[in-house]
Amino acid sequence: MTTHLRGSARRDYVTLPWGRVHYRHAGDQDAPVVLMLHQSPLSSATYEPALAPLAARGVRAVAVDTPGFGMSDAAPGPWSIPEYARALWQIADAIGLDSVHLLGQHTGAIVAAEAALQQRQRIRGLVFQGIPLYSDEERAEKSASYAPGYTPAADGGHLRVIWDRVRRLYPTIGAESASRQVAEYLSVGPDYAVAYRAVFAHRLDTAALAGIPTLLLHGGDDVLNRMNKEVQAAFPDAPLTVIPGGTDFVAEERPKEFASALAAHVRAHAAGESDEAGAAGAQGRGAAPVPLSKPLYTATVEADGGRAGRVRSLTGALDLPLSRPADRGDGDPGSDPEELFAAGFAACFRSALDVAARRRRTPLTATTVTASVTLGTTAPTGTPGPDRYGLTVALHVSDPGVPADELAELVADADLICPYANAIRGNIPVSTQVTGKG
Repeated sequence: MTTHLRGSARRDYVTLPWGRVHYRHAGDQDAPVVLMLHQSPLSSATYEPALAPLAARGVRAVAVDTPGFGMSDAAPGPWSIPEYARALWQIADAIGLDSVHLLGQHTGAIVAAEAALQQRQRIRGLVFQGIPLYSDEERAEKSASYAPGYTPAADGGHLRVIWDRVRRLYPTIGAESASRQVAEYLSVGPDYAVAYRAVFAHRLDTAALAGIPTLLLHGGDDVLNRMNKEVQAAFPDAPLTVIPGGTDFVAEERPKEFASALAAHVRAHAAGESDEAGAAGAQGRGAAPVPLSKPLYTATVEADGGRAGRVRSLTGALDLPLSRPADRGDGDPGSDPEELFAAGFAACFRSALDVAARRRRTPLTATTVTASVTLGTTAPTGTPGPDRYGLTVALHVSDPGVPADELAELVADADLICPYANAIRGNIPVSTQVTGKG
């Protein structure tokens, strides 16, 4: 699905000191709000196809044209990232938004992060749809050569310059989407790199964002997918959801999958985080624990000998030797805590999918859940003090008989049902891959 610059969603303007700001929106006034910021030099039309699916999932979605882009008036001069962030809060105030989730893509992600630092008390959560954490060398290189602009030509040659740039960046997108982007470039003018330069000049304090519930969400073919390692290191508590086959424009290519993943994060953190919970998150701990209202079952397992010992359940059904992976030879029957955790998580999540499927009346076929649990250190080599260890989890959910967008919705629902997922949310980074039909 692609959209023209105007689209078909409800659209409005607010008037601010520098001019009018255009935005499009959907959803109930009382629903939790996600304020969406596009990449440069494009517009909120990127999110048009996802607005109705977000509204259907109980989220109020507001997608803004950054000042100077799309159908919003330009700023009086070049702005820095902090100025774009301050303007975002002026826009939110003019629309009547109080506490929000912020979603930003590329340039929009940097603006969203800075806005969160400026008014953290209004932030319910963050979603980064590709966030450019460039090194100093990369920023200097891009400042010198990236997005050189165009010169209007009487023969229309500048249109070819823009078209070729769009096709070089996104060779797999359709002609309609590429055509809209040409219109978006033209709406900005020959110097379309004004916001890029602000990004290249800005140094984001990612550590100061610790404790804010954050989701990393983008298409597998997004141009910033290459930065996953750096971004996950900067946001170690943020789960990563990659939508296979999606480009930078996954919100219009796979709007239901995108909306399901985004809505699940927004709903999970709709109440926001208290100062106490935020401080706990910043120290690597989760929010305040929620007591069980009705215990259903208790499993008891005894371990002796540590990682080279044995585990036995009270029922006797589980009785396994353990061995360290580094010491394990051929034929060694020993397991390890990571395998046991992966088994429990995968089985639990698979059962949660059954519950989600029954609620949606979506038949599953050959559904499998694979959990990969990785043990590693959490502090850079040479850091003073004792070694610190942590885990990451990668989930792969597959069902060849369920359409990919429907399966993604079930996975988002199961993530809120599964007690393992609820227990580790905000404490262990989880990446999710969904493979369905089509």
